Amino acid sequence: MLDDVMAALDTVLPRLAAVTGTPGVAVAVATSDELRTASTGFADLAATTPMTAETVAPAGSLTKPVTGLAFAQLAEASVAGWDTPVDDVLPAGLRGPGAAPVTTAALAAHQAGYYSDIVTAVAPSAPVEPILDYVRRRHETGRSDEYGGVLPLMAEPGPYSYSSFGVGVLGGVVEHLAGEPYEARVHRDVFAPAGMTSTSINGTGGATGYMAFGDWCVPSPPLRTSAYPGVGMHTSAADFARLLQSLLRTARGDRGLVGPDSLAAMVSPRVERPSPHGVRSFSGLTFELADPDLGEDWWWGHTAAFPWGFWWEARVWPHRDLAAVAVGNRWDMARFHNPATRSAPGLAVDWAGRWARSGAPVKLPDMDGGPRWTGPRPTPESSRWMGVLVGERTHGLLGVPEPLPVTALTAGARSLGGADASGWEPAAFARGVAQAQAVAPDPAALGVLGRELGPAAALWMLECGAASADVTMPVGFYAGGSR
Repeated sequence: MLDDVMAALDTVLPRLAAVTGTPGVAVAVATSDELRTASTGFADLAATTPMTAETVAPAGSLTKPVTGLAFAQLAEASVAGWDTPVDDVLPAGLRGPGAAPVTTAALAAHQAGYYSDIVTAVAPSAPVEPILDYVRRRHETGRSDEYGGVLPLMAEPGPYSYSSFGVGVLGGVVEHLAGEPYEARVHRDVFAPAGMTSTSINGTGGATGYMAFGDWCVPSPPLRTSAYPGVGMHTSAADFARLLQSLLRTARGDRGLVGPDSLAAMVSPRVERPSPHGVRSFSGLTFELADPDLGEDWWWGHTAAFPWGFWWEARVWPHRDLAAVAVGNRWDMARFHNPATRSAPGLAVDWAGRWARSGAPVKLPDMDGGPRWTGPRPTPESSRWMGVLVGERTHGLLGVPEPLPVTALTAGARSLGGADASGWEPAAFARGVAQAQAVAPDPAALGVLGRELGPAAALWMLECGAASADVTMPVGFYAGGSR
């Protein structure tokens, strides 16, 4: 079965990368006993470094199941349980007197009342903040990080609200109960047993991420995160597939990183969640789940991203004894969210699952994998608009105070389709970043700046693939507007 699936992926991946405008894509597909890989394109366009399944990249929310597994190991050792009140397994008073009582399961299922967030981003040069210090500081502040903290940190627990910070709190629980740094614990008890030799927490290097405006790709700014138990892992497609392969064996009854009962608890539906996959979706304990009514087609896993350059898709089909994970180094800036049904990683993983079930196409038509022109050529004015978007996202939404390495970013910009790049103006890009930084993180001022770009920028956004003629700034969602 894997021979046919991988042969089909080898044929499709170059075209899939081209039509989605993704510089590089890597896929790993595994059964309980075998692991195979495929890749195409570049991990870095300027250096023409090939993307491979062993290429390391920031994995964002794929970190969450790692934290869940680390806590499940503690639960199996009877150190705590999924129904344990969080404040009983953290240092006294860490979450402050006003924090609503919640369980560890509520953290893992995104029901602990923390507002939806993206990441707590910092410059790579900033020191790594110990996770318990970070959790304490955020609770003392009592505000979200996005746009300077215009939203409170917490709402009423119970409803689903996706939160990297909430899983960060669970990572703090792991660190406190284990009596050692979170990174050391997961490296010894998760990464090493799963054979993940290239995986780390708070790592650096690897693939270059790209902020894409049509087929024009600008390297993403280097960022790190204080919420590393939720989003701080660096891994490769092959390494994360090794983790999923271990869990496949556990799903069929073998003890691995955790026992079968613990894994079953983690992949049992807890609460319905908005679905980017076109089917009903639920949250388990740090895993995302498809509708169990799918029967043999049921899967669990996680979608992941790291701003502003990487998207991942990872799924396990336990009834098919199949797992697949893929990464692409493109963030579509015109859409903000890169849905699995439109991203190269999402499509590659979805097709791998379909072909494992029904058989890969006997013959795929010959495909020219050359990149396609998918957007407007850069101009001096659109160079500035790109800078405004990058500045708004980084200095506004993420609240990064440090200046961006604009010269390095502009030097690495490339056109995937070989379009005329004579209109690209790095100085105009830098002016746009500076415009946004000057008013950041004020969401109202950033919203005014976006509107002032005018109808020409709105039409340009449509040319770059936006779903509507709006300059894509997520001020409404992350600053308390209508949701």
